[in-house]
Amino acid sequence: MAVHLVRHGQSAWNVAGRVQGQSPRAGSLTAAGRAQAAALDVTGTVLVSSDLPRARETAEIIAARLGLPVLVDAGLREQRLGALEGRRFAEVQPVIDGLWAHPLRLPPGGGESVADLHLRVRRTLGRLAARHAGEELVVVTHGGPIRVATTGVDPVSGSAVPRVAVGNAAVITVRPGAAV
Repeated sequence: MAVHLVRHGQSAWNVAGRVQGQSPRAGSLTAAGRAQAAALDVTGTVLVSSDLPRARETAEIIAARLGLPVLVDAGLREQRLGALEGRRFAEVQPVIDGLWAHPLRLPPGGGESVADLHLRVRRTLGRLAARHAGEELVVVTHGGPIRVATTGVDPVSGSAVPRVAVGNAAVITVRPGAAV
């Protein structure tokens, strides 16, 4: 069994350099993002997506090619970043980097810590892997969830988590036990 973690295609706020988080204003994919999703070389027997528009649209494009329904799970959402959402990334990058360096810290204006994100995503992926045992999962999500799903660090202990780059339409394949 494999789990293919897919980051959504390019969104309007990616282009604008804005922090998306779970903001309903973040919108969906650009034309380039739709082309990225259409070009993804991923296969599976079950397709699950975050409920945020940019991930759902990516999943729907993949689903059309694979002939699969899209199952939606809010547990796959991006980190809730409070007052940082909608701000220019360049202006708040030190704050965001600080959240990953100190994973128990909450974002300004509410939201969830990296440790909270880690627990939510690990719980969600574990539940999906158990429910679809023996099947190949395609999971369309966001950069933050992919980072915490693939890190070897335990953010709940307070250990810093590397904020590795996860490009739009990136596919990272993991095996059960390695990340779920």
